[in-house]
Amino acid sequence: MKPATLPKQDAVLPPLREDLRLIAGASATDGSPTWVIVDPVRGKYFQIGWAAYQILSRWNDQSAQAVLSQIRAETTCHATRQDIDDLLRFLYGNHLMREPPQGGYRAYVAYVEAARPQWLMWLVHHYLFFQIPLVRPDRFLRATLPFVDWLFSKSIAWIIALIGLAGVYLVSRQWDTFTATVLHFFTPRGLALYALSLAVVKMFHELGHAYTATRYGCRVPTMGIAMVVMVPMLYSDTSDAWKLTSRHQRAAIGAAGMVVECALAALAIFAWNFLDDGVARSLVFIVATTSLMVGAGINLSPFMRFDGYYVLSDLLGIPNLHDRAFAFGRWQLRRLLLGLDMPMPEPVAAAQRRFLVWFAWGVWAYRVTLFLGIALMVYHYFFKLLGLILFAIEIGWFIVLPIVRELKAWWTLRGAIPKQGRAWASVGFLAFLMAVLFIPWSDRISLPAVLESTPHATIYAPVPGRIVELAAKEGRRVEVGDRLVVLESPVLEKDMALTRKRIEVEQLRGQRQFVDRQELAKHQVTLETLKARLSQFEDLLQQQRNLALTTPIAGVVTDRAEALHVGQWINKELPLAYVIDPAGEELHALAPETDVGYLHAGQSARFIPQGPDRPSLEALVVEIRDIDESSFTVPYLASLYGGDVPVREDANRRLKPETSVYRVTLHLVGSSPRWNQAVRGTVLVKGPRISFAQRAWEQGARIFIRESGA
Repeated sequence: MKPATLPKQDAVLPPLREDLRLIAGASATDGSPTWVIVDPVRGKYFQIGWAAYQILSRWNDQSAQAVLSQIRAETTCHATRQDIDDLLRFLYGNHLMREPPQGGYRAYVAYVEAARPQWLMWLVHHYLFFQIPLVRPDRFLRATLPFVDWLFSKSIAWIIALIGLAGVYLVSRQWDTFTATVLHFFTPRGLALYALSLAVVKMFHELGHAYTATRYGCRVPTMGIAMVVMVPMLYSDTSDAWKLTSRHQRAAIGAAGMVVECALAALAIFAWNFLDDGVARSLVFIVATTSLMVGAGINLSPFMRFDGYYVLSDLLGIPNLHDRAFAFGRWQLRRLLLGLDMPMPEPVAAAQRRFLVWFAWGVWAYRVTLFLGIALMVYHYFFKLLGLILFAIEIGWFIVLPIVRELKAWWTLRGAIPKQGRAWASVGFLAFLMAVLFIPWSDRISLPAVLESTPHATIYAPVPGRIVELAAKEGRRVEVGDRLVVLESPVLEKDMALTRKRIEVEQLRGQRQFVDRQELAKHQVTLETLKARLSQFEDLLQQQRNLALTTPIAGVVTDRAEALHVGQWINKELPLAYVIDPAGEELHALAPETDVGYLHAGQSARFIPQGPDRPSLEALVVEIRDIDESSFTVPYLASLYGGDVPVREDANRRLKPETSVYRVTLHLVGSSPRWNQAVRGTVLVKGPRISFAQRAWEQGARIFIRESGA
């Protein structure tokens, strides 16, 4: 649509739509009256001030000059031609005029068609949130309101509050039991009950909004499902609350859903104390905790347009709180960073100005954190290529694009920026950030590493047992086959005695077969059973022989487990000692996928061991594995054992790295330090100079190629 053509001073003002209504609104925070323009066709409401009301009440069939003359003669309002021009632009922009400025009513249709976004842009705007209206409940709500009106009494509120306090007191006496409530939802019936209970809680939440709005005389045109990050939630349309003149009534409508959920939580907490462990107790536990977390934790937040935002906006008497706060936030930011002495977006008191500024900055910080979290969530929970695209959209649209728009606004204001003082300080700081991001400062690649002797062996007990002989002493020189620890295992001895008895039984049964016809028929079964028992006994004998732990290599005993002594019971997970060959030591490091491309054989490096008492060592890169460590082979660097590389155990108890890492082998330059134990540390490899921005770009490209399967 073309910009509105403003009428001349003596021309008749263009007509308004006949279906519009102008009703009194709530008082502003400064006590001044407000009015609301009601658009019944689109269900929209527009709040205006005193000057706009005086103009609109004298609008029809008059010129702008005549309207201004009447206002000056009949009121104390100081309206100007600029006020009429601004109001006319507002009316045209929100389709409140009978016809657009050019082209008759058909121009509105063309404008709507042109403004309709393409499917891709619609998806970008609406995949996080869109509504599906299901029912028109207004007639039902008005018919059933008398049956629920008693719930709005103060006595009911006090009763529920006392029940909730009693429930909390009873739960506090068995808090450990409450927090350890077993959720009985691991059956189809349990899961169905769980989903049904959450749906019922949300239904009561929305009915709280709807009945409260109906009680104050508002219309509830639709109720349905809203999809928030592809998660279905119920919603009710209570926008008719804008026609209420009381801000507290509007705030009550906004808070009604949270009040209902808190009441349900109070009743559920009380009921939990009197139910036996089972599905019913699990359901009231879920209702109590979910209602409190969602009702108080999420809906109460004013940083997003949930219930808490509208309640705060109504209580403060500041419609469009976010937009108005953002205007003040940008205004203050430009003052601080650029030294721009611009007028405030609107005249407000100093205390309210400070609140709006800090509120805007708090919302921005909250949304950056939230949108980053949502971006990571959609990346991980959608299939990878779609998740990657949605991640980029989330970061680009909701974080990067607003920053770019603000920087463009700064550029358009460059003529008004002072040439000294804060502006230059801000430019210098911005230049410093750009330098940090884009200038390649460091050529050091830091990798977690371990210096260990090769070969080496770790001594474990084959089965749990008790030490009866201990020859593994720290620093002892041993040869292949030397005995280090001798164990005894009562469990193993019991199994051996039981197996001997079973062998004797089978042997006696075989001897009886020559005189017992029935036993003779089982000869083959007895023979096979005897063979199995003998094989089992041989295995037990081998385990008994293995209770004498010997060293498989020649070397030196080191890192013996602390407090080992004869008579101590040990399990098979405890490493009793290490045997290393100090003649050869090798340095191993693990490089992440982002760094492996900058490594090659022959690069110089320095190993910095943990602990201040060991000197750093020069090294050279000799090998970089071509494939990543699908099975972790450097346990010293695993996070489960105090290392820096995140790992997890699979079903077979094998270590699996959480991200791709590549093994790098380095040789020490000069003589080996012969520390006689594995020493963790960090390897600094001298590589090419890479900026943070280049590294981030290359990392993003790798992830995109990997996840897209290219």
